[in-house]
Amino acid sequence: MSEDWSVKDRPNILIIMQEHMQGQVADLDHPCRMPNVKDRLARKGMRFTLGYTPTALCAPARASFFTGLYPTVHGMYNNYHSLPVLHSGLFPGVKLFSEYLKEAGYNLSYIGKWHVSGEKGPADYGWHIPKGACIAGAPSYPVPGRRRILWERRLYRRPEIKLRKYAIIKRPGWPDYVLYGTLDAKPEEMPDFRRARVAAEEIKRFSRDSKPWVMFVGLTDLHDPFIAPEPYASMYDPDEVPLPKNYYDSLEDKPAIYRRMRRQLWSQLSEEQVREAIAHYWGLCTMTDDVVGLILDTLEEVGEEDNTLVLFTSDHGDQVGGHGLFLKGVMPFEESYRVPMVVRWSQVVKPGSVCAEFVTLCDFAPTFCEIAGVEMPKPCHGRSLLPILQGSTPEDWPRSFFGQFLGTEYYYTQRIIRTHRFKYVFNGFDVDELYDLQNDPYEIRNLAADPDYEEVKMELIKEMWKWCVETDDILFNPYPTVALIPYGPLTYLGELKEGTRGS
Repeated sequence: MSEDWSVKDRPNILIIMQEHMQGQVADLDHPCRMPNVKDRLARKGMRFTLGYTPTALCAPARASFFTGLYPTVHGMYNNYHSLPVLHSGLFPGVKLFSEYLKEAGYNLSYIGKWHVSGEKGPADYGWHIPKGACIAGAPSYPVPGRRRILWERRLYRRPEIKLRKYAIIKRPGWPDYVLYGTLDAKPEEMPDFRRARVAAEEIKRFSRDSKPWVMFVGLTDLHDPFIAPEPYASMYDPDEVPLPKNYYDSLEDKPAIYRRMRRQLWSQLSEEQVREAIAHYWGLCTMTDDVVGLILDTLEEVGEEDNTLVLFTSDHGDQVGGHGLFLKGVMPFEESYRVPMVVRWSQVVKPGSVCAEFVTLCDFAPTFCEIAGVEMPKPCHGRSLLPILQGSTPEDWPRSFFGQFLGTEYYYTQRIIRTHRFKYVFNGFDVDELYDLQNDPYEIRNLAADPDYEEVKMELIKEMWKWCVETDDILFNPYPTVALIPYGPLTYLGELKEGTRGS
């Protein structure tokens, strides 16, 4: 950004973040209809075809988006509202990009889902919360001593939702789980439409002020269970919805937890029900797109379209039948980790641009700060996307994606390293995974134990250790029972040390 820009000349920033949205549904060739995202945003802006979440879990992923840091550094390891929780809030001293933008003179408004810290809310980080903002995931740290009350409340809670078409997963001793359903309600009654109306009013209010603004709209209606109102519930004919290409994966060469999830839960679904679940999911994606359209309409009405950077993305994906699985968590597959990322900014981005570089949610905090004319202090694991938005990719842009999963209530330890061709997954709880994405894009054949790919695996692990150093990871303990990565950090650090001596 030009240093002589005054605050009033800087662009507005509109962030629309859905949850559980797979990256593929926003691809231009995907059958899910999302004209606002695909036409009004993507065809007039830039699509990031390799956009990833740093971790496939809500709170740590959102914390990474707002801080530009990986979970091991921002401190939100898992969801703060769940028991047990490792950390209830961000580490001391960790700041959100909103604090820097407020200091730079931006107006701020927060609408919808939070889920960044269990100790502080949006207002603690500089955000204004308008009336009717429908904040979800507000701070609520489970206090020891009250745990029985909390888990009993969840176990015995029976929401009174009347559904017409639905599928139930039976779980002895646990509440039945409804995966999808058709709700007798008007779309405008859904929380996300209410949030869109609040966002529209905020845009109108901001347009009367000379200061630039940043608004976050966190949508939630796509989160499981996939409960859709008409006309969205019947928008896609299940008979015309194909099963995912990896649906019949036996999972026999993969960690046992994947097989257990499928056999214990999702094997109860018939193929017809899986198609119905996908149809409901796609219907909700189209409903999300209509919500986006309402917000974009308001931008146009007040004349702020050309001076507003619009980002549409998601905190993580959902398996939605991929590998015969649903939801998110310890599954390292593309369905859970690749998310939609679309940026429209008419002043900078060439219409119809495509970025095929690895980009993560961490990259947006430094991007917004640079646009606002402020510098994010180190450490920051993301990099500003401004050069890419302007049409040039830095030569030293990352050539790999690193995923850092620190566990749900079961504390799985998992790391992912992905290059353009290969993906390696370290599973501290079971066998590792290696996929040749060029020849096996649906991640069906695990090559981790194939001796012909041992050198490939070693090089990927070296790249993984590089990321572990940069993100101050917690995997460096050499004690035998926890040092299970096949090639230890000295495979990378040794080369680094030798290179330093020779320079």
